[in-house]
Amino acid sequence: MSALTFSPRTGLTWTVLKLHQIALWLWVAYVALCAGVQLWLIGPGTSGLGIAGRCVAGVANSCVAQGPTAGAYHFATLTVDVTLAAVPLAVALYIGGLVLGRELERGTAQLTWSQSVTPVRWLTAKLALPALALTLGTGLLIALRQAVVARAPGLTDNQWYAAGSFDTLGTVAVALPLLGLACGALGALLHRRALPAAATSGVLLLVLSTLLGQLRPHLWTTRTVTGSVEQGYRFFAGQLTGEGAITGSGARVEDPMCVDDRACLTEHNITGFYREGHPPAHFWPMQLMETGVVLAVVSALTYAAFWLLRRRVPSAK
Repeated sequence: MSALTFSPRTGLTWTVLKLHQIALWLWVAYVALCAGVQLWLIGPGTSGLGIAGRCVAGVANSCVAQGPTAGAYHFATLTVDVTLAAVPLAVALYIGGLVLGRELERGTAQLTWSQSVTPVRWLTAKLALPALALTLGTGLLIALRQAVVARAPGLTDNQWYAAGSFDTLGTVAVALPLLGLACGALGALLHRRALPAAATSGVLLLVLSTLLGQLRPHLWTTRTVTGSVEQGYRFFAGQLTGEGAITGSGARVEDPMCVDDRACLTEHNITGFYREGHPPAHFWPMQLMETGVVLAVVSALTYAAFWLLRRRVPSAK
């Protein structure tokens, strides 16, 4: 119980840090390890790297590495991206279950509130310190990830429209862990028990992440390229959101799959084909738009968590 005793010399901030120092050191170790891997990718990992085929940054949709470090390069970038994508879920489960949910379930939080620490101040410290650590850590990793992209921009591993890469290459990767933090807080205050809180936090995060993925293509105006029947489908560099055929009236319809059958094309009144999507230049506008949406959701969930706290704990009002 000594860790829960507050004094002017230690204070709430120091107590929170001491209670969760293992998690903090694990986070520091993870950031340091990922930073080291990316420094290798920027330096030695790229020095012996070649690219199969003729690839131009932001133009080729599929360019693979070749050379003695190609396998290690692909494994390293994949590992960094996968683990970084898993951070929001890990944060939601940890905050919802092991931090807030467990303290509410065991009565540790109530004991803290009896020692001149208000419930609102308690929750603020529990959220503000992890938010600071997460923002600094992910910010550093994303800055390094962009440096990796700049060193070998033509590779599929470094193209934002490759599967699963968008969330790990820009400011969205900094905002998503904060979303996990807010989901954890809300889940804990809804249930006040560790296991149900962790489950609710994880499910809420996954649902919101899915909705954000569906919203993403509509955050910025798409670009369309068209081709005549003779040209067929024109190449589109970037994230493809739709394609099909164009009729004589200019309407867009599903491709009837006539290929080179002129009679079929005439029968369906097909005069050309189109592809639409987001070119490489849309990366940062889409990143900033989605980051804003995520932060707005974080604000709403955090407000809901504090509202629940004030509603269920009379001393918090």
